[in-house]
Amino acid sequence: PAWGAPPAAAAAPAAAEPAAGGFVYGEYDDVLWDNEAKKEVYAKWDPNSPRSTRNFNPFETFGGNSPDASGIYPGENRYKDPIRGDVSYA
Repeated sequence: PAWGAPPAAAAAPAAAEPAAGGFVYGEYDDVLWDNEAKKEVYAKWDPNSPRSTRNFNPFETFGGNSPDASGIYPGENRYKDPIRGDVSYA
């Protein structure tokens, strides 16, 4: 019998689409990416529109990883380690 192709592995949610003039990072790129910033991005998120650097759920995870301030996951092209607040209580 003929065998079909193996099932595809789960892919990461689609990363941001480049704009006509090039790639556009998210609103909080290179600024503090804390819970307040995530809540602002979440409030603007439209789940019925295509995912982009300006339209994503900042609380969504993929493989246990959270997206950066542009909705890009670690290991994807253009991922930037976000600026995080100080968690030292000393």
